[in-house]
Amino acid sequence: MGPLHKTGRIEIGYNAPSGDRLSQKACYHPSVLTVPLPARIAKRPERLGGRRTCNSTSYRGDRMSVVEESLARIREFPQQLVPLREELLANVVLIGQIPAPTGGEEQRARFMLDRFVESAVDEVSADDLGNAVGLKYGKQGQRTIMLVSHLDTIFPASVDHNIVVHSDSIVGPGVGDNALGAAVISMMPDVLKALSIELDSNLLLVGSVRSLGRGNHEGIRFQLDHLTRRVDCGIVVEGMQLGRLNYFSIGTIRGDITCTVRPEPSRSYGAESALVVLNHIINRILSIATPKRPYTLIRLGKMRAGISYDTDPDQAELGFEVISHSDEMIETVQREIEDIVAEMSARHSVNAELDVFFSRQAGGLPFSHPLVRTVLDVMTELDIPPDQGHSPSELSEFISRGIPAVTLGITRGEKNTKQPDHVEIGPILKGVAQLAGVLLAIDQGACDES
Repeated sequence: MGPLHKTGRIEIGYNAPSGDRLSQKACYHPSVLTVPLPARIAKRPERLGGRRTCNSTSYRGDRMSVVEESLARIREFPQQLVPLREELLANVVLIGQIPAPTGGEEQRARFMLDRFVESAVDEVSADDLGNAVGLKYGKQGQRTIMLVSHLDTIFPASVDHNIVVHSDSIVGPGVGDNALGAAVISMMPDVLKALSIELDSNLLLVGSVRSLGRGNHEGIRFQLDHLTRRVDCGIVVEGMQLGRLNYFSIGTIRGDITCTVRPEPSRSYGAESALVVLNHIINRILSIATPKRPYTLIRLGKMRAGISYDTDPDQAELGFEVISHSDEMIETVQREIEDIVAEMSARHSVNAELDVFFSRQAGGLPFSHPLVRTVLDVMTELDIPPDQGHSPSELSEFISRGIPAVTLGITRGEKNTKQPDHVEIGPILKGVAQLAGVLLAIDQGACDES
């Protein structure tokens, strides 16, 4: 993706001809407005050294007084963001209507970069893997906070990506995972401006590619491994759910088991159905003993085989996931699955193969970490009930590199497989206010480790 020298204009209008149904028209015109801005502005010379925390020593102070001062402002943020509501909804629609299967996020990345340019972000570029990256300088620049949302979705480009806006919800494929998160990241400079917030810290905004499925967080891993300045704190932004607070990741592997009938019959068994052999494998996997402590679960998520009722399938595929609080248990279960697949392949006239394409270690922040406590303080002030669980996100990549980070959600909604996703409009501004509040608290030293 080449240097950027253009931006876009967003126009949004509402028509409500009947009842409370709201229809929205949104247009993106990349050639209407031109704001020349070099793609790569010379980087500032300051670099940080020493122990990685959310704050440098020169910013340390009384954490309680900092938090109280910030919280007094945060309560008013949702109301102050009302003027941005329509533009934010327009960006959700515009991003959501751009197909972005894993590995095909170029147009979404371009849209986000255009928004960064329009907001006068100081450095705007796509990295070598295609991540959309914007750096907004802080007044002092002695700390860098990264905000990241993934751009890809589970939906192929062939799916109708039409997004419909009703009076209380937005409906469409991938709207909550993660068109809304990407829209919020693209507008954070405008959000901070509307709230009269000038950060002392640098703000690094990233729309990451190749995150889901076999992408295995490749985009954010590449970005974190090729940083030109140290990142002190990270916030992963997901569209759903409001109240989501992830600060630890559970150990996970994901893989596919593929059974393919051999061209020649086995001496012992002759020709067999790939589906029947896969069924043997499934039964063996389900017999693997998993402890309650450490929590360990084998999840069989998808299966595909056959093309007709009257023909034995010559190929069958199983997709599975193993999660655990213990990396050792993950390794033990993986070895057992490897043995099962190898045995079934040897005993039957089917080539059985195991491909583990995703792996994540367990780990995270303790509950007592100042970043976690600060997020909880912000949620309390905004009357957001916290949900301190764990779910897959780019969080694990920060954790594995020793960077304090959390994952936050913006609104309530639901992901569906048989019908389009939807997110609620009402809580969105509160979710954005939460994000701005956490940024402000980090910037003022509230997450500093003692």
